[in-house]
Amino acid sequence: MLEKQIADKIRRIRKSSGLTLAQLGEKTDLSKGLLSRIENNQVSPPIATLAKIARGLNVPIGIFFQEDRRDEKGYAVTYRRERKRVIGRGTRTGFTYYSLSAFRSPHLLEPFIVKYPVINREPSRLFDHPGEEFLMVLTGEIDFIYGHEKIHLAPGDAVHFDSGTPHRGQNAGKKESVCLVIVIDKQKHA
Repeated sequence: MLEKQIADKIRRIRKSSGLTLAQLGEKTDLSKGLLSRIENNQVSPPIATLAKIARGLNVPIGIFFQEDRRDEKGYAVTYRRERKRVIGRGTRTGFTYYSLSAFRSPHLLEPFIVKYPVINREPSRLFDHPGEEFLMVLTGEIDFIYGHEKIHLAPGDAVHFDSGTPHRGQNAGKKESVCLVIVIDKQKHA
């Protein structure tokens, strides 16, 4: 039962991250065949292998062991003091992500508060993933990079965009900037 849960979670997280088995294999130094057997519950991976997979998917290893429960009420309240810090692709760049939803059932919408630190030099990394994104500046100033464009945003400004185009937000001021970011992953329910 637990092995099946782990296999299903690995597949679900990999697909929601837009990674193929081959791409995950490159990130983890595990073969595509082994990853396929793990996802199809034909092989029970040891903890060391799970740790490699978690690193490759940018998630904590504990996520594989958390029980999936459907929200019986149809809604989930996340109080400010209960926001969970999550690992995102931008954490290596210094961004801090806080999940705004405790909704456990499958959903298209992922809302976050993202904190952008003051930068000394402009980062070069851009991010892209299937779906749409909405970003609204709450405090501070952001330069939003979309492809080859740079758009300056101040508090109250927002941008809604196709997240398949390489993009990033970056602090454009002298204080930390805070944004509301909503990611919509159309592939989760395609």
